[in-house]
Amino acid sequence: QKNARPCPDVSKLRETCLDPEGPQPYILMTLGRSGSGSTWQVIGNLTGYETPSNEYTGSGPAKSEKFFQKNGGADNDRWLLRYLCSKQLTFPEAGVVGFKWKPFDTIFSPSALAAFRRIASLKRPEIKVVRSRRNLLDVAISKYKHSIYEGKVAAAHCMKGDSRCIEKGIKASTGLELPTDTLLDTLREYDTLENKVDKLLKKMKIPHLQVTYERLYYNGDDTSEWRKIFKFLGVGPANAKDLTRRHLEGAMEHVATSIPMQNVTLKNFDAVSKILKGTEFEELLH
Repeated sequence: QKNARPCPDVSKLRETCLDPEGPQPYILMTLGRSGSGSTWQVIGNLTGYETPSNEYTGSGPAKSEKFFQKNGGADNDRWLLRYLCSKQLTFPEAGVVGFKWKPFDTIFSPSALAAFRRIASLKRPEIKVVRSRRNLLDVAISKYKHSIYEGKVAAAHCMKGDSRCIEKGIKASTGLELPTDTLLDTLREYDTLENKVDKLLKKMKIPHLQVTYERLYYNGDDTSEWRKIFKFLGVGPANAKDLTRRHLEGAMEHVATSIPMQNVTLKNFDAVSKILKGTEFEELLH
């Protein structure tokens, strides 16, 4: 177009495109089936408004592999800065902007590590990582539930007021028979990856906060885990009097359909218990 502005020099983008006075850039890092959709909604709505929830680096291993192949290179951190800068420009009135990063093995790829080095070097503004973990047995159960129904009975998420979806979701969360032949291998695979990710964040001195799904969603009236997030991000209700469970529920558009009692969710709970007892994963039973 005749009056279109020229594209900015990429080398300048690397240092200057993030606005210290703009929305706080952050990354929500969590495995799939770990509440990232609702967590993203709450953080966005209670810091201004929710921006689109994008699994920018890929929603699954294959898509993540494709993403980092496309954005490869040992010094390539441009994919990170360009995206976050564009989000600041697109949503200038939001309190926070960013994306959801599902940590697959690709998180150790050269361009992912380049992005982490850039994050560690930035001070104004910092790019902050909210790192959330969930009980890995519950992750495995949720993944299995959604794999067998493929959205036909249990949608990935149910919206408030959608009684049909909620009813189906609760029904799908009852009496499941979780395959046990590879359960220990699956849990060890998840656990190894999760621990490696945590070590990476510490080793590279990434500004990050560790929280758990259980303390976020199954902690009664105690909202301290959420307040830790808002205090860390520097925006939103960080005081107890300003954040109640009612505030949190009001900020969510999704409704939980999982059942917190594993002996109700699993038809073969006794068999699962027998396999896990005496192992490092016994503590996952509840």
